[in-house]
Amino acid sequence: MEHKRKFIIKVSIDNLKSYYIKKIYRNSIGYWYIRTTKIEKSKIWKFKKNCQNTIDRIQKNIDTTKLKNFKDDILEIIEITDNKTLRNIKLKKLNKK
Repeated sequence: MEHKRKFIIKVSIDNLKSYYIKKIYRNSIGYWYIRTTKIEKSKIWKFKKNCQNTIDRIQKNIDTTKLKNFKDDILEIIEITDNKTLRNIKLKKLNKK
């Protein structure tokens, strides 16, 4: 089965600036990430559940040495799948019924 949907994590800082997660790092203390302003360079997940699990892991186990940089960040899931692909997925579901 081919996975066509795409999800990314949007990072909002005080609702003023918005970034996207480019790379996630893990060390013995916890998780931390690099932000980017370009959607094209952001990390893409194929499943929404995996994306949500990543957000939960980051929020639960944030690296304490970098906590001041990421303390005010709000993480949310954004779907970046194009409309043509979404329509095809919906049509396939309707045809199966």
